[in-house]
Amino acid sequence: MSPLILVVEDETILGDSICTYLEHHGYTATVARSGEEGIRLAEESSPDVAVVDIRLPGLDGLGVLRKLRDVSAATEVVMMTAHASVASAVEAMKAGAFDYLTKPLDLDEVRVVVDKALAHQRMRRELNYLKAREETGGHTAAIVGESQPIQVLRQQIDRIAALESTAGDAPTVLICGETGSGKEMVARAVHYGSPRAKGPFVEINCAAIPSSLLEAELFGYEKGAYTDARAAKPGLFEAADGGTLFLDEIGHMELGLQVKLLKAIEEKSVRRVGGLRPKTFNARIVAATNRDLEVAIAEGSFRPDLYYRIKALTLELPPLRSRGSDIVLLARHFLDHFTRRYGVPVKSLAPDAEAALLTYSWPGNVRELAHLIERAILLHEGPTIAVAHLGLPARSAAATVEVGPGSVHVDFSAGGIRLEEVERQLIRQALAASGWNRGRAAQLLGISKETLRYRMEKYQLQTEG
Repeated sequence: MSPLILVVEDETILGDSICTYLEHHGYTATVARSGEEGIRLAEESSPDVAVVDIRLPGLDGLGVLRKLRDVSAATEVVMMTAHASVASAVEAMKAGAFDYLTKPLDLDEVRVVVDKALAHQRMRRELNYLKAREETGGHTAAIVGESQPIQVLRQQIDRIAALESTAGDAPTVLICGETGSGKEMVARAVHYGSPRAKGPFVEINCAAIPSSLLEAELFGYEKGAYTDARAAKPGLFEAADGGTLFLDEIGHMELGLQVKLLKAIEEKSVRRVGGLRPKTFNARIVAATNRDLEVAIAEGSFRPDLYYRIKALTLELPPLRSRGSDIVLLARHFLDHFTRRYGVPVKSLAPDAEAALLTYSWPGNVRELAHLIERAILLHEGPTIAVAHLGLPARSAAATVEVGPGSVHVDFSAGGIRLEEVERQLIRQALAASGWNRGRAAQLLGISKETLRYRMEKYQLQTEG
């Protein structure tokens, strides 16, 4: 959709010339012959930019400018006049004008100023979006869902977020969950629900950056520490001072850096690469992982001392497939979000689409659902999204699993399996066989009690009886 430009000009030839020129260059333009007509058109169409003559019959240009702030606040206003003066320019700018043009007009200059106004409007919208995301996306109310696991999660977040020592320190938090389950949103909820909400929320994905660069990002460096280090740069620990540092996918951090991370967390200080003196910081550390860190410890890829340090408080995110009707609630939420974002007509989900969403296994969790709904909105023009528009993979038959003494046989000729579901069923059967005695069940499965506890929390297996 091309930008809409409203020209408010009582000189017929000039007003029409501006509109014709702008339309020739890809804009949609309309003209109003008076200030009152301009306000009426702005109320009806909310133009992106209004080009307003300062001298108009009846309501003058400054009056139009002030009224536009009420009826179409997002509209950028450019004033034009044949009587240029510093006083009128200052008054227009104080009233909220984006820029000021003088007659006789250069139509190329008009287009340049309109383009600048549109760029400014886009930047302002992006800033407003980011600000709204920071303010609303960081609270537990933004976590969509009414299932029991989500209600418990909200309560845990509220309780953990409020924890601060009398000295102003906050305990570390470990967020565990599958890829796409919403770990970043939970980390933001912890931050914005805490006394540190007005401080910075700094995030980094430990799996997305090579270790050599990750160290410099976290700890910073001094001038000359590297060939290209022409100036000192503070690290993210320092940047997060007074707020929260979110270490996403911490399970992928290499061992050497884990040692330095543990030291920084313990001592609340860091030493920049190439630096001699430590710098203290006061930031809450929130880490997240989609890996089973106990398995990583057993494999030798994660340090147990760091694990026990960061797991002081743990939040377990349920996979989307275990959240029942939350799937439909989230789908409707994303439907509303993306129709607003792309400015497309309101759409709804057909009953067969909602039923299909409920039966799908969602290996990509909430992120996969969001992308699926976004794609359906963009590719389907009708008012209703049916199951055919979702693009869900066809369901296949399930493989059969036979467990014998010391062996497991899977017949994949009938289809595939979900390994996690098999694990869940085995744990449930071991618990049932042991009368829900965790020690005995752990022995039956050949794992530690701590690993069993983690698995029970992961799969929401509650003690019976």
